[in-house]
Amino acid sequence: MTSIMATTVVVVCLFLSCVCCQINVWPLPQTYSHGTTPVSVSPSFQFTSKTNSHTMREAFKRYTALTFTRTDVSNTKQYDEAVLSTLDVIITDPSEDLQLDTREDYTLVVTSTSATINASTVYAAMRGLETFSQLVQYNISANVYTIQQAPWSISDHPRFPHRGLLMDTSRHFFSVHYLHKLLDSMSYAKMNVLHWHIVDAQSFPMQSAAYPLLWKGAWSPSERYTTQDVKDVVEYARLRGIRVVPEFDGPGHAYAWGVGYPSLLPQGYNISSKCDDTCPVNPCNVPLDPSNEFTYQVLEGLFTELTAGKQGAGIFTDNMFHTGGDEIEPGCWSGSPQIAQFMKQHSFTSYDELYMYFVNRVAGMVKGMGRQVVNWESTYTTAGNTLDKGTIVNIYLSMDVMEKAVGSGYQCIVSFANAWYLDNVGNNWTVFYNFNPVANLTDPSLVKLVLGGEASNWGETMDPTNLFARVWPRAAAVAERLWSAASVTSLTDALPRLHAFRCMLIDRDIPSAPLDNLAGPLAPGSCLWQ
Repeated sequence: MTSIMATTVVVVCLFLSCVCCQINVWPLPQTYSHGTTPVSVSPSFQFTSKTNSHTMREAFKRYTALTFTRTDVSNTKQYDEAVLSTLDVIITDPSEDLQLDTREDYTLVVTSTSATINASTVYAAMRGLETFSQLVQYNISANVYTIQQAPWSISDHPRFPHRGLLMDTSRHFFSVHYLHKLLDSMSYAKMNVLHWHIVDAQSFPMQSAAYPLLWKGAWSPSERYTTQDVKDVVEYARLRGIRVVPEFDGPGHAYAWGVGYPSLLPQGYNISSKCDDTCPVNPCNVPLDPSNEFTYQVLEGLFTELTAGKQGAGIFTDNMFHTGGDEIEPGCWSGSPQIAQFMKQHSFTSYDELYMYFVNRVAGMVKGMGRQVVNWESTYTTAGNTLDKGTIVNIYLSMDVMEKAVGSGYQCIVSFANAWYLDNVGNNWTVFYNFNPVANLTDPSLVKLVLGGEASNWGETMDPTNLFARVWPRAAAVAERLWSAASVTSLTDALPRLHAFRCMLIDRDIPSAPLDNLAGPLAPGSCLWQ
């Protein structure tokens, strides 16, 4: 026991010494400087702005509640300096449109008497508010809020514009409540994309007015998203500066589509010895039938409903639209006379040709709705440089493929399974932190084609009971890698800040796992070192 206590004291001292010598913000800002003077924060502190923005007003309400959680703080300042009573937010572009090219750069200056954020957009201002909230500390002994080490001067912007989390709601259902809470937690790490893998082979939980039988593929009637639910998630995300990119994977992973509309699936798939069909459990990779015109009628009707057929409109307003394209099981097509006849009519001699017929036709459909198509890398590895150049290639298996793709002019998003798949529970936060998605790219023009990346939260072994421990704190490592400067790589420097970030998540009602064990603490201790 004496040995354990001594070790604990050493760890605490190391942590406290690091807090005194560095900024305690996650992700680390691009540039910053600070002084040595502590500043008291008024109990009546206010955020102010001359910009008339509903989004900004909502952000002020949210960050007032997040930053100042106590209502019984003292009116007596702790230090001799003047009390800080306001933070003024100055916004260059008041537009509330949110897309990939929306700027997020800001500066934050804090003195003993004033605080100011200068932000390019309302969403950039939110990033500044998050940074400010992490600078404010509650001194329980004096019962006051303070900012240590003033004056502060921070100039910040993201390294990559696309910093995402894939959320799989097909393998297990997550209510809107949990999605809201997940979006809250993402905003704390300055993540700005929810890649919503809403549908897969196991379930189709989303309502469609155009094809109302689709959600018969849900796990149960109570495990479904209404159209209003989806709109609510998209708007809740936008108010936090988070884009929602929907994914409707095809032609593979489609069994659930056929529960309501059986003709969407290939004839005879369930009697073919070459088709792995144990649905709804894995393996369950029955694809859509690319030879059936009804397949394309359903896809076009559904996608038109979701996009309103034009850029920036509809239920999903983001200009990216993910149509999957991975892990096709051609054996499920081999027993269909209709598919065999279709291939003969089109002079297709391989299932790859049939697959790419589907991919290209769906891509043309989505592009006609003003959206940029995102596909898993399988489409590029199959088609090579004949793949439409406007396609964003989502890398998950091979970084060599990414290098080839950007070398050929394709934009890429990196979700590399070996480093950034959250269901790899044996990988701790250091694996996520050490991975650099552009490590082998030396040409700046190629680096620019890498839009960013995503931590992928696949749902086979995850439900609401372990959601947040699965995501945090490891997704925070991805968030910093995609936000902070390329030179920010030290695990030693990151460790105390990540401990503090995990403590903040817990304080904000996000049950993050310890850094060293996803299942929970290994022994008694503080969140500051576990």
